Amino acid sequence: MQILMARRPERVTRVVLTSCDSFERFFPPLFRPLTALARVPGSMWPLAQALRLRALHRLPMALGWVAKRPIPQEITDSYLGPARTDRGVRRDLRRFLRGVHRRHTLAAAKAFPTYRRPVLLVWAQEDRLFPVSLARRLERLLPDAELRLVPDSYTFIPEDQPTVLADLVIDFTRSGRVT
Repeated sequence: MQILMARRPERVTRVVLTSCDSFERFFPPLFRPLTALARVPGSMWPLAQALRLRALHRLPMALGWVAKRPIPQEITDSYLGPARTDRGVRRDLRRFLRGVHRRHTLAAAKAFPTYRRPVLLVWAQEDRLFPVSLARRLERLLPDAELRLVPDSYTFIPEDQPTVLADLVIDFTRSGRVT
């Protein structure tokens, strides 16, 4: 979304960004080894299969630092399952991981001072992957940005605090501001 905001701002009238990659933090340090792993041919299949082990899901390098509480099994399966069974999904995952580089988010950030549309930044107050300092930097750069911190949540705010997020988005959608 940040790249679209920077390159084609006329296509976006209003934006909600939840805790996310930005500036030099694309990827968070914990996940950077995945970009190197993606350069190894055939590496996505064993990675996807290893994540069948539910005991791994709560580790920081899996889902442990993205959601404060365990994500229900059926939801976790919807996130991780397609990579286990679909070669096309693994191919796309590998392509994405190989393309991850902070130059993309840094370039987008350079254009933010000219982005004049409302932006709501909904950030997890306890985020371990994307510190609140990133949200504050975004808020300073974006002329019409508003930051709301969500307590009792990590990165996946839709998992940890879905009602809070929904209320903020609805309010923002209706008015362009959060009351």
